[in-house]
Amino acid sequence: MNAANVIPLSASHAGLHGPANLAAVTPIRVRFDRFELDEADAMLTCAGEPVALAPKPFAVLCALARTPHRLVTKSALLDAVWGHRFVTDSVLKSAISDVRAVLQDDPKQPRCIETVSRRGYRFIGAAVSAPLREAAAVDAIAGGGPGHSVQAVLTVLCRSDAALAHLIHTVAAALEREPLSSKFAGAEYLS
Repeated sequence: MNAANVIPLSASHAGLHGPANLAAVTPIRVRFDRFELDEADAMLTCAGEPVALAPKPFAVLCALARTPHRLVTKSALLDAVWGHRFVTDSVLKSAISDVRAVLQDDPKQPRCIETVSRRGYRFIGAAVSAPLREAAAVDAIAGGGPGHSVQAVLTVLCRSDAALAHLIHTVAAALEREPLSSKFAGAEYLS
C-alpha cells in the first residue's frame, strides 16, 4: 500500500464534534490485537507483516479507529470515505466485510468491529501499547526538563485514543493546577 490508498478525513467529513476533532485531523497510528494500523504510512500490519487492504476498506478502518468505542453512523462513514457521491449502504457493508476478513473478525463475536444494528459500527479493538514512534516522542518530552509537563507526555501516549487522551489531558491539567495532597499518597487510601 502507498499513500495514495488513504483518503484523509477532515473533522467535518468524519462527523466528529468536540475534542475528538483533533484526532480526525492527525493521521492515526494504533496497535490492537496482533495488528498495527498506521494511516500516515498507509499500512496495516499483522505481527509485523504487511496486510493488503484496498483503499476504501482501509479508509473505513481508519475512520472507525479514530473514535474507538464510539458509534460511527453509516451516514458519517459514507460521507467520510465516499464523499458526497451517491452510494448505497451496500458499498459500506462490502468494505466492512473486507476489513473483517483481513482482521479475522467474526461479526457474531467481534473483537475489532461491532455492528450497531441499523445505525452504524463501532471500533472495539483494544489498543495494546504505544507505538515505538510515540515512545520516542515521550522520551524526547520527558528528557526536555521541567518545561515539559506530565500532560504533554500523556497526550503523546494516548494520541491513538482521542477519548482517553482527552480524559487524561483534563485530569493532568487539573493535577497541575492543584496537586494531590500527601494524604492521598498514603497507604490508608489503597486498601
